Order: sequence, then C-alpha cells, then structure tokens
Amino acid sequence: MTEGPAMRLLRPGLVLTLVVLSACGIDPSSRTDLAEHAEAARQPAELQVGDARIHASLAPTAALSPAIASRYGVDRGRDVQLLLVGVRQGPTGDEVSVPAQVVARVRDLRGVSQEVAMREVRSDGFIDYVGAVRVAPPDTLAFEVTVRREGADAPAVLRFSREVFAPSGG
Repeated sequence: MTEGPAMRLLRPGLVLTLVVLSACGIDPSSRTDLAEHAEAARQPAELQVGDARIHASLAPTAALSPAIASRYGVDRGRDVQLLLVGVRQGPTGDEVSVPAQVVARVRDLRGVSQEVAMREVRSDGFIDYVGAVRVAPPDTLAFEVTVRREGADAPAVLRFSREVFAPSGG
C-alpha cells in the first residue's frame, strides 16, 4: 500500500500522538490536566523560513515501541526523550525533505545546558534528524535548534519549550 502525500506529512505527528496516548495508569483526578499537557506536548514546534518549514517534536522514549526506538536508533528509558526535527519544502501535502545541518541545545529549569547529538535518519523517503535528551522529570526543557540549509544565507533558529512529566507506573 502506497502512502499518500498527506499521510507522509502527518506521519511524525501521528507517531507522537500514538506515543502520548499509550500512557497507562493515569490517575482519574489528573486526566484533564494530563490531556491538556499531552495535547501541548504532541504539537510540533514550527518555524517557517522562506519556502521551508522546520518542525521539532519531543517524545518519551519509554513509550516508544522497540521497533520505533530501533528505527530511530535510541535507547528506551524513563529519563530519555527523543527530539525529532524535520525540514520540509513545498506546498502542504506535496512537500519534500530538505537536507540540512541540525544542531540542538537544551536547558533545564536549573539552567543546566546540554548539546543534543543529532543525527540524520532516512526513512520512507523522508530525512529527519534525531537526538536523545536526558532529563529527570518533572522538568521544563528549553530548546534551541539551529538549522543550516544548503544555499541559505544564514541559519534558522527554532526556540521552544516543553514540559516533561514522569512516566506513569502502569
């Protein structure tokens, strides 16, 4: 079965949605808050630069299936988050991946910074950049992702933050 352009566009978001929805053992009194945080967390941060769009998402590796973790080359763990960055060009539904150099830094609430080792992953005709972020939840992480596309006059910088919560025990 061939994947259509719209599905290829939505694929990274769908993966993260499934990751977030796979949580178990949710306390009923916190379901509303958790749902709001899950909705915010699964929304990718985006930056439009000319005709290109940069998007970045964060997902807990503990919630990834072994197959997905292997696909992205990350270890699953309660203290590890997957940073996924993509650079796309073209109209929505018919966009293509754009090769780039991606550098990412993250800072936690204590002010401790770490560089995120990013690497290219090619899958299903797309190029994504992934890195593992170590964090002791709960925490709020502030990201700075610098993307340099070939032929661009200057790098683009995407800044965003995400709250990270401890995985449930279920």
